[in-house]
Amino acid sequence: MLNPRGPIPLYRQVAALIRERIESGDLAPGALVPSEDALVTKHGVARITARRAIALLREEGVIYTLRGEGSYVGPEDAPREPRSGWMFQAIADDLAAKVRAGRFAQDMPLPSESQLAQEYDVAKGTVRRALALLRERGAVFTVPGRGTYATPSS
Repeated sequence: MLNPRGPIPLYRQVAALIRERIESGDLAPGALVPSEDALVTKHGVARITARRAIALLREEGVIYTLRGEGSYVGPEDAPREPRSGWMFQAIADDLAAKVRAGRFAQDMPLPSESQLAQEYDVAKGTVRRALALLRERGAVFTVPGRGTYATPSS
């Protein structure tokens, strides 16, 4: 349990909780460390607090971070657990299925990034990547200042 009024800064307390999970074997070498979002949700701390906790563990050499993937337990050359796909790909696949099923009227934009982020419980950046992937696939197109639309079927 975190003590926000105690003498130890919150980020150090969060780092200590993660370190305890590593030392107990709950997070084995190569395991994915909880994300900033997960730490914010679980511990009710600010994102900067979660970020500083991860940074502290990284500075101590307890974990390492791969940009775009996350942070893992152990040294960087240790084997790591396989990722089960990217969330943005799952969102893109779901939205593509909805486009194919005609769930979006062709003259109306898809829900906004904020609405989709809330619907899928992810960050707007994740939704942005999903929409970029759908544009690459030709399933949607974006009109600046207007929104993203389903590509008319031929």
